[in-house]
Amino acid sequence: MSCLTRKLQQKLTRYVQKNSPRFSSNDPECIREELVNKGVCPSDVTTDQLRVILKEAKNS
Repeated sequence: MSCLTRKLQQKLTRYVQKNSPRFSSNDPECIREELVNKGVCPSDVTTDQLRVILKEAKNS
């Protein structure tokens, strides 16, 4: 499992909050793939870690 720093997690949460309507799917794996392809998210961030980020983004 990769090391997801608090700062990176906060940045990804803010990015997801601002850009959530642009995602083609609600599936965490697909969103992770989109973020990695755009260069926003490191490829070693796991789907489970992104699932936590998505949950935080929805709760904020």
